[in-house]
Amino acid sequence: MLPICNICAKTKTLCASCEKKLKNNEISDLDVKIAEMMYDFGRGEFGFEKAVDVGNFVVILTKKEDIGKIIGPGGENLKKIEESIGKLTKVMGASSAEEMIYTLISPANIVSTSELYRADGTVMRKITINKNDADKLKMDIYSIKKIVSNLMHADVEIILG
Repeated sequence: MLPICNICAKTKTLCASCEKKLKNNEISDLDVKIAEMMYDFGRGEFGFEKAVDVGNFVVILTKKEDIGKIIGPGGENLKKIEESIGKLTKVMGASSAEEMIYTLISPANIVSTSELYRADGTVMRKITINKNDADKLKMDIYSIKKIVSNLMHADVEIILG
């Protein structure tokens, strides 16, 4: 499944529904660009949930079974994506948002996760990582926070504790 409908990905023109998702920041221009490329690679047979630009690289979040298809034979698809967006790209897969969080943080250990409900009705996700595992993180805390925030559609606080 792609962040935009297959017709939009195929025609490279957004319908009213996909345009609304873009205007409401449910999807980004990066999601649209990568979705169009993915459709060309697989004719809608595989997709991704979200693409997150974390500054010096982009992370594509997808289902585990689609990782190889996104990368392509010999890394061909991934190279085309990187050339098109001008950044290194990592593809990460999991079957659920929770599993994706653990994948991003592993091999470091998560001590706790909680949801904090604010007075204004918004929810903040708090993730505490074992402070002794800080050197095991595959990326910096800012990048992890940005990816998890995009994935969960919520504010995220990551603490070493």
